[in-house]
Amino acid sequence: MTDQRAADVRRYVQELQSTGHLSDPAWREAFARVPRHFFLPGFFERLPDGKWQPVGPADARYWDQVYSDTTLATQLDGHVSPDPDAWPLSGQATSSSTQPSLMALMLDALHLQGTERVLEIGTGTGYNAALLCHRLGDDHVTTVEVDKTVSDLAARHLVNAGHLPTLIVGDGERGWPGGAPYDRVIATVSVPRIPPAWLAQVRDGGSIVASLWRDLGGGPLVRLEVARNTAQGFFLPSYAGFMPVRSAGIAAQRLGAAVKQTGQSRTATVASSVLHEPDAGLWIALQVPGVTGLGFTPEGGVEQLWLFADDGSWAMVEDATVRVEQYGPRRLWDDVEAAYDQWAGAGNPTRDRLGLTVTVAGAHRFWLDVPGNLQWEEQPVSSH
Repeated sequence: MTDQRAADVRRYVQELQSTGHLSDPAWREAFARVPRHFFLPGFFERLPDGKWQPVGPADARYWDQVYSDTTLATQLDGHVSPDPDAWPLSGQATSSSTQPSLMALMLDALHLQGTERVLEIGTGTGYNAALLCHRLGDDHVTTVEVDKTVSDLAARHLVNAGHLPTLIVGDGERGWPGGAPYDRVIATVSVPRIPPAWLAQVRDGGSIVASLWRDLGGGPLVRLEVARNTAQGFFLPSYAGFMPVRSAGIAAQRLGAAVKQTGQSRTATVASSVLHEPDAGLWIALQVPGVTGLGFTPEGGVEQLWLFADDGSWAMVEDATVRVEQYGPRRLWDDVEAAYDQWAGAGNPTRDRLGLTVTVAGAHRFWLDVPGNLQWEEQPVSSH
């Protein structure tokens, strides 16, 4: 490694430390010793017009961005790989190198001693798997990726970095029973519900660290302890998550139909900004599942927030006019306000006081402070 690259890595690790991450010396060493650029031969940078510009090592911006606390897109529409000579491209990012501080947060939440066997869901570039391999040894790491192209690229990156974990191409929600039982599961992709297969593949006393997918956000990152076919634990105090890329597209499609409909209007009792509050936002996102949001400002109008549900229901909130308009069988903003009122009535609890119990049968029960207190059970909601 050249002196310049070594300086880039030192700056990178210091940046992560300065933001409160890498307090564990073992992870600090892993981030310092595993070169991120091995896993990012190129990436996509979003331009002001919404298109993407490939960036490679020959570009001066490349090194600064690779060794910064930034998520970097590595694939568009499931089939495009970065080419530094390509023209700007359109598309949706479908694979990325996760923001390093989020990786550090989740890795630290695994509470590793150094001998555990870990199942990673979502190989991506392979960088997170390499960090695990550095800490635990290659034979203790299994990583599952649904996209064969992404997995093949990750395999080459890992070999270049000197690591040979077990790589599986398959559905991450099914885990990988061939390597079970595991001591830990870490998911670097969001899931709508903790899959029963993960519980079945983690030994008693093991744990799961994962991000729950909620279209309303909330950053629901949870750590669960596994015992007797049940996983239970608290949400982490930091906002963190992996937002599904398709959410904005679905909402944009529904907006076109909704603006032609007329709903019932009333005065809003809470502002749309509650969805972005770190504690109330998580409570609301968990209480109001299956709802997608989109910001929109009509020509000559004021900023609006639109919410959409699969049954055709929608709600439109204008903070400037303190007005909400709702349509369809489900009153979405009523649900948001009810959830917010419950959170406020409970004393504005912080997010790390919220807990989750998951059974091998698939039940998801949320609670405050202790199981059973202000408990509610979430039913599966169709994502289409």
